[in-house]
Amino acid sequence: MEYPKNLREFDRIFATDADCLAFLEQVRWGIGFQCQFCKSDKYWSLSTGLRKCQECRFKNSVQVGTIFESTRLPLKTWFYAIWWVTSQKTGVSALNLQKNLGLGSYRSSWLMLHKIRNAMIFGDRSLLQGDVEVDEAFLGGVHSGKRGRGAEGKELIAIAVECSGKKRLGRIRIQRIADASAETLEPFITANIAKGATIHTDGWNGYNGVSKLGYKHLPIKSSTVQPDELLPRVNIVTSLLKRWLLGTLQGRLDAKHMASYLEEFTFRFNRRTSKARGLLFQRVIENSIHVQPAPYRKLIARKA
Repeated sequence: MEYPKNLREFDRIFATDADCLAFLEQVRWGIGFQCQFCKSDKYWSLSTGLRKCQECRFKNSVQVGTIFESTRLPLKTWFYAIWWVTSQKTGVSALNLQKNLGLGSYRSSWLMLHKIRNAMIFGDRSLLQGDVEVDEAFLGGVHSGKRGRGAEGKELIAIAVECSGKKRLGRIRIQRIADASAETLEPFITANIAKGATIHTDGWNGYNGVSKLGYKHLPIKSSTVQPDELLPRVNIVTSLLKRWLLGTLQGRLDAKHMASYLEEFTFRFNRRTSKARGLLFQRVIENSIHVQPAPYRKLIARKA
């Protein structure tokens, strides 16, 4: 399957909506068609682009059950939006996307961007391995507070960073957490780090049970090293994340959508050295068919 490597190739491969539809069909049904109603593999192709099941007569749409379901925008507009978002090395705001696509509605741009962010979440990603630094950090707000209980006006996140050579950074995982207790931190560690890894933390008591989970635990006491040497990779990622959020969201951090922001940053960071931008575009297109549709009402009603 051919994917675009630059904007000129994008325009050549996806010249029309029909080209985008054919690409999406190849991604979803390339290994075999299956009726969305009865699971039969026999169908007739209709001139409308639908596939009519020969068994139950159900008309299957390749867009149903994807981020493109019920959209009023041309499929090529969606494809271009995904291309533009994945090709940017920095963040993309809904306002910038609206201007770049020439959309008349900010709401349409906002909804599109959040759906694309949802498609950046890969459920099959491998666990972090080797030496991994783990710590928490606060985002937003200016008020101080107790570490284990959170701080008013701030959001607490957990960060895990693979160590790749001397002070070099490998892959990362970031997650919003309710508190810094062992009951919260340990599930984050087991969900994101492979057993047998060596985990470096500070002396916070929330990590006291890590060695019992199948990891080698090397806590670092803050009194033994300089502040900038205490978990330096996590410090770098935290600084980059804050800068990215400030540049992308202009400081307007919406807690309801924080998971989407963190996933987009993780997606971009872990692929920061990738030269095949078209392959990133294809990965998001492939993942878009596995992401359940999220209408505007559902997105704005997400719990904080």
